[in-house]
Amino acid sequence: MDAVGLTLAVQCAQSPLYVEGYGSADLALAVPARADTVYEIGSISKQFVAAEILRLAQEGHLSLGDPVGLHLPWLPPDWQPITLEQLLSHTGGVPDHFAIFRENPETPFDWSRDHTAAELVEAFVALDNRLVAPPGTTFSYSNTGYIILTAIIEQLTGQTLAAALDQALFEPLGLERTAFCSPTLPDLAVGYNIGPEGPIPGLEVPASFLSGAAGICATAGDLIRWERSLVGGSAVGPEGFQAMSTPATLNDGTEVPYGLALHLDRLGQNDAIFHEGGTASFSSWLAYYPEYDLTVSVLSNSLGPNASAIRDLVLDLTRVAVGW
Repeated sequence: MDAVGLTLAVQCAQSPLYVEGYGSADLALAVPARADTVYEIGSISKQFVAAEILRLAQEGHLSLGDPVGLHLPWLPPDWQPITLEQLLSHTGGVPDHFAIFRENPETPFDWSRDHTAAELVEAFVALDNRLVAPPGTTFSYSNTGYIILTAIIEQLTGQTLAAALDQALFEPLGLERTAFCSPTLPDLAVGYNIGPEGPIPGLEVPASFLSGAAGICATAGDLIRWERSLVGGSAVGPEGFQAMSTPATLNDGTEVPYGLALHLDRLGQNDAIFHEGGTASFSSWLAYYPEYDLTVSVLSNSLGPNASAIRDLVLDLTRVAVGW
């Protein structure tokens, strides 16, 4: 596959965790990718936001059925009836403002400072406040929806999302190499874009701009520990994981193969619970196969032709692990 570096991790049932790095974490300094190399995980970050929302619900601070306007009454009137559960399952009809920036890189935005999630949402709504569909009528992936959820977490906890997740999830679960992305993180890989003439260092996007839709960095081994803490109930309890891994239902009764920050579909020959991630210069996959109690994580410091190849690598690792 076309990649600068990657780290893969596999664990099946109670077998020992296998982790290995390949290629380079930093071409300029000749640093190899290792088991402890840290990568941006992109949209896999959404799982931590979903878990924190569930934790706040379990403590009675909110309900998944709450309309978002109950917590953020300054949102546009058409947005206020959207439920938190619909935001979590991408069925609220909220536009994806990241797509606006991809389509028009010249869109005005102040990149020179950090922003709170509420400030981001206000800026996004000022750009475009139209819903893509009435709430509950379709699945439409929205990074903006998760930034709205981050704004609610920060409002209810009185903390930044980074501080809230560190206190509630990272530290209690022993995720020692998982944190919000920062250039000063130890063992952080350099991200690359792969073009016709080879890899070039990718764009660095301020972590606050990603604000829960992405923005977390981790090792492949930590992601295995995270997934198994979800499945085992230590992260959000058995009822919380059940909520996350239940397909969303639209208003007309149609089931969507997505729960709360989890794809629920087939990878290869078997049912899987998974999510992928991609940032300006990183790609990631995290998959769990319930039939085999198998977890597979692949992280790469490249974005380009290898994005879909990482999924194929996940499938190859699975075939080896279960003997397909």
